[in-house]
Amino acid sequence: MKKNIHVILKKTMPKLGQEGKAINVAPGYAFNYLIPNKIASLATKGILKHANMLAEIQNQKKEIIKIKATELQKQLREITKISIKKKTGDKQYIFGNISSKEITEKIFNYIGIKLDKKQIEAPEIKKIGIYIIKIHILDDIIANIKLQVLPTNI
Repeated sequence: MKKNIHVILKKTMPKLGQEGKAINVAPGYAFNYLIPNKIASLATKGILKHANMLAEIQNQKKEIIKIKATELQKQLREITKISIKKKTGDKQYIFGNISSKEITEKIFNYIGIKLDKKQIEAPEIKKIGIYIIKIHILDDIIANIKLQVLPTNI
């Protein structure tokens, strides 16, 4: 009997690998646990070809997403600063907060792209001034925008 057999994972397993990965395991482990629980399937030529094709399609999608993210980053870099007017009190403190929603609306007015408010990382804004806002487009692509808080003319 063979020492190891070749299987392809159908589910991501912490100690074995990611979904679609081809691994060698003991025959008993494959036939008694992985295959009956639909965690893996036997690796035939057709299944290996199919898994490689799916991995290639997934890589192409990731590349397209990354290209769109870099284009968005370029558009955001063109914005020098965003100005928001707020009512102020004593010592230049503003009334209320500046929310991520307000910032996304201002960015939408400039570039026409709606961002998710979860992408915006802003410091706590209590006073009039200039603040740096970080926008997380992807995990490794971040854009910085200046936010200027101005008092409204009463």
